[in-house]
Amino acid sequence: MEDIIIGLAAVIIFFIVGFIAGYYIMSYYFSRRFKSAIERCRDDDSFEPIIDEMQEIA
Repeated sequence: MEDIIIGLAAVIIFFIVGFIAGYYIMSYYFSRRFKSAIERCRDDDSFEPIIDEMQEIA
C-alpha cells in the first residue's frame, strides 16, 4: 500500500512539474513569436504581420 501512495505522489509531482514547465516554455515561445511580429508591424508601418501571425496560430 505504501508503494502505491509513493508512486501516486510521484506521478502527481511529475504532472505538476511538467504542466508548469510546459506553460513557461509555450509562453516564452509565443511571446518571442509575437514580439517579432510586432517589430515587423513597426518596420512595415502596417498591422498585416500581426494579423497574419494570429491567423497562422488559429
